[in-house]
Amino acid sequence: MWKQLGCDYNVVQISPGPLHGRLRVDHQDGILLVSMQADQALLVEGTRHPRWLPFTIEHSDNYREHRHFGESLSPHTLAGFNTKMTETLMRTSPGGNCIGAVLVDRRRADIWADLMGAHEVSDRMEHNNKAILSPMVHRKLRQLMVLPAWQGADVPKPFQADLLEAQLIESLSPESSSLVQPVQKTHHSDLVKELVRFSFQSSTAPVSLGLVCQALFTTKTTLTVSCREMFGYGPMALMRRIRLQQVHEVLTSPGLRQQTGCHTVQQAAEHFGFVSRNHFASAYRDLFAETPRTTLLASR
Repeated sequence: MWKQLGCDYNVVQISPGPLHGRLRVDHQDGILLVSMQADQALLVEGTRHPRWLPFTIEHSDNYREHRHFGESLSPHTLAGFNTKMTETLMRTSPGGNCIGAVLVDRRRADIWADLMGAHEVSDRMEHNNKAILSPMVHRKLRQLMVLPAWQGADVPKPFQADLLEAQLIESLSPESSSLVQPVQKTHHSDLVKELVRFSFQSSTAPVSLGLVCQALFTTKTTLTVSCREMFGYGPMALMRRIRLQQVHEVLTSPGLRQQTGCHTVQQAAEHFGFVSRNHFASAYRDLFAETPRTTLLASR
């Protein structure tokens, strides 16, 4: 769905266990309201669509391990709105989270500068990527971005686009946000971003830590430290999880099985570089809490 919105994102499940979640999109008057809900920690990395300017908040209070470009998330934060950024690197916390995102057409956002008192808002958006809101303003924003109750099927639901837009402008005013923070991309966050991208691009080829470091022009120590800061485990463990996730996607999708020619568990595992059946099956169960055969049979 992210790709249908024009966002070239890679999404990685970080914490182990069955993944349950929901991604919902509503559209009105040049504004997209997106809600991403999951019971596992996720990493979202990739390139933003040039048309949309994102504003994100966490609906729940479970943000202890949230990271934006490697930086911790503070309470009552509005994030992601920097007008100069073209990329996204966000990690959520395990145990359940609900991210709300408002995607505003950039042409519409440009008009904000012409509104009374909004020039400073535009300046803040150009130089910063996070704002710490007052509890009351943050609560108002959450109420306007609330995820509709699940009723077995998602149907379009009108939302108050004008009020939401006005609240975003107010949220970035000096009176509502006590602190704005600039983008502080670090060498470590850049390495993690490149590692994730490399992992998806070369997921069917044999790889070693030395080859990864050579491809990313870094050292084993630097890459390992950077990866552990973001995920709690090393680069090879991350790459293995990405490959397991890709096997899982093939096993759950008849279309992908047809596309890759992988119609059995063994074919899918070997396609993504898993040689040992026992090690693969054990790692798969640890991550998804079911056997790969169970996944395959459920999709038939």
